[in-house]
Amino acid sequence: MNQIIACVDGSRVNDSVSAAAVWMASRIHAPLTFLHVLEHTDSAMNGDLSGTIGFDAREDLLSELIDLDSQRAQLELQHGKLILEAVTRRAEGLGLEVSAIQRHGGLTETLIEYEPVARAVVIGRRGEAHEGFPSAIGSHIEHVLRTLQRPVFVVAENFQEPQEFVLAFDGSQTAKKILDLVVRSSLLEGLTCHLVMIGNADKERKASYDASVEQLTLSGFSIVRAELELQGSVVETLVDYQRQKKIGLTIMGAYGHSRIRQFFVGSQTTGMLQRSLTPLLLLR
Repeated sequence: MNQIIACVDGSRVNDSVSAAAVWMASRIHAPLTFLHVLEHTDSAMNGDLSGTIGFDAREDLLSELIDLDSQRAQLELQHGKLILEAVTRRAEGLGLEVSAIQRHGGLTETLIEYEPVARAVVIGRRGEAHEGFPSAIGSHIEHVLRTLQRPVFVVAENFQEPQEFVLAFDGSQTAKKILDLVVRSSLLEGLTCHLVMIGNADKERKASYDASVEQLTLSGFSIVRAELELQGSVVETLVDYQRQKKIGLTIMGAYGHSRIRQFFVGSQTTGMLQRSLTPLLLLR
C-alpha cells in the first residue's frame, strides 16, 4: 500500500492531474502509477435495424458499423498509450519511480482492484465529457469517493504546488482522525495550516479545537487559527475563506457512512467539489 495512482485521460485537466500526482509522490517518496481506463460505451446504432432499412442493406451497414467500432477502439487505445507515454516520460525526468497501466472496464471497478496497493488516488474534477462546464463534477468522482477507503486528491485545471492549506475541523471523531493523518504524513511538511472551524462552538468543541492547534504546533506546523462565523452555508464560508486568503489546498472529510452523516457531510462534500477554488484532498 504505497503507490500514488493518478487517473489520466484526454481532458484539459490531465496536465494538472499529472502535476499534482508528481508533487504528491515527490513529497512522500512513493512510486507513481499512471492509470488510463478505456470504458465500454454502448453505440446508439446497435440493435435490429430491419424495420428501417432493407435486409441486404442492413447486413452491409452493420458490417461497416462493426468496422468503424473497431477502428474507433484502436484509435482510443493508441490515444491512451500516447497520453501515458507523455506523463510517464515527464515524471521519470524528475527522478520518480513511475509505471503506467492501461485497462478496459469501469474506472471505479479498476480502482477497487488496485486499492490494496494504493496510498492515494489523484483524479481530475472534470473528465472529457464535461469540457466547457467549469463547475461540473466528473461522473465518476462521487462514486469513487463513496467506494474507496483511500485518500482521493481532486484537482482542476492549472494546479500549482500549495504553500498553505485549509484543514476543515468540526470537532468530530472523523476530524480528529484526519488531523492525525495530516500530522503523521510528510506530504504537508513545511506548509502553513489554516485550521478552520465554522459556527459557534460549545465548550467541548472549543477545547477540541485548541487541543488540535497545540497538536499541529508541536508537530512543527505554522498555524493560522480561523474560527469563522457561518456565512450562508458551510460551503460558502469555506470557499469565501479560500478566496480571501488565496490558499492552494483544502483538506476535509469525504462522504460519511451513516445515512444522517451522509445527508449533512455528503452534501457538503458535493458542494465543495462543485465550488472549491482549490484542489481538495478528501479523506475517509
